[in-house]
Amino acid sequence: MSSSTAPRRGYHHGDLRAGLIREGIALLAETGVAGFSVAKVAARAGVSSAAPYRHFPDREALLAACAAAIIAEVTDVLAAAAEQAGDDPVDRLAATAGAYARYVLDHRAGIDLVYFHDLSGPYHEVVQEESRRLTSALMDLVAAVLPEDTSWADTVEFVYVHLSMTHGYATLLRQSTPKDAEAYAARAAAAARDHITGHLMRLHGSTP
Repeated sequence: MSSSTAPRRGYHHGDLRAGLIREGIALLAETGVAGFSVAKVAARAGVSSAAPYRHFPDREALLAACAAAIIAEVTDVLAAAAEQAGDDPVDRLAATAGAYARYVLDHRAGIDLVYFHDLSGPYHEVVQEESRRLTSALMDLVAAVLPEDTSWADTVEFVYVHLSMTHGYATLLRQSTPKDAEAYAARAAAAARDHITGHLMRLHGSTP
């Protein structure tokens, strides 16, 4: 039996749910959504194939829990990066681009699930709650950068542009398995800083 599928350890009932989410995220990093199943997650956790159903009624419920956990972790990672960047609003926002790229390259877990898998029905709301927290954190950082009279719609648009640029960069790099995630993360932060400062200069009628 390969190391990727061998049972690891049993979980007590109290931490089984969290353990299944951890193992589910690890499985997603290896196989993507297509290779994800409740039985495989149970095997990784070292529990019976029926045990996960005490906490998750079906595959979609477990996938939704994994997606929500990934987004929550990303939110915390970005918030920590902004805090470590200091007081300058541009540095703080640019740091989130580097942190996001580093997270994707280091973990390679669940990105396709978060962005491309259609989690419908009651499970969609679980993911949406964490997505709103991520968006809110970025909104605060963007609002600190843009002029005070910037509309809510323009602030949202800047959040989406900032995140989509970073996500696209990190996702493309993920396909090539770069050797130095830290260097690529620094490039992501530098590119984000250039975009932010260029945008601010255009707003003030200057050229970058």
